[in-house]
Amino acid sequence: MAIMHRELQYLPAVRGRQSQRGERVGAIAVISFVCIGLWIAYRLITATVSWGSVKLDDIRYGYPRTFQTDGYIGYREQGGVPTHFTVVNAHRQILILIVPGSNPAHVTVIKGPYLVGSEQEYSPATVELVDRNHDGFPDLRLHVDGQTITYLNDPRRHTFLIPHSAEGAH
Repeated sequence: MAIMHRELQYLPAVRGRQSQRGERVGAIAVISFVCIGLWIAYRLITATVSWGSVKLDDIRYGYPRTFQTDGYIGYREQGGVPTHFTVVNAHRQILILIVPGSNPAHVTVIKGPYLVGSEQEYSPATVELVDRNHDGFPDLRLHVDGQTITYLNDPRRHTFLIPHSAEGAH
């Protein structure tokens, strides 16, 4: 009995095609898992940074968000005691409380803007005193959520007013 040995040409080619398909499917699976992993990492990092930002503002401004400063505004300040300003984000409603240095019984409350949008109750609001209209009396500038609102000092009425467009407070 004679043994004949002959190579079949079509088998290695078939095996090679299957091998290439398997490698492609494996590469696509690896790329898919890497993309999903990067997306999950991005979401986790974004959530962590957002949470950290809120916690940092909790430390700085408390909750509800509150900012306080003192300054001389040119009236009701006797004995060298400055006027005290407190800005509160009370559930999205900005309130500015002005306590005259000489008499805390004359507290003035300015109702600021109402903040619209998700999680705006966490937005801190700050004020600064700057003489914007150059009348010798510092005006009140409110900074909240990337916006600035100027209230002009009216020493005759002992209050701050929102300027008309002709008055041009920038």
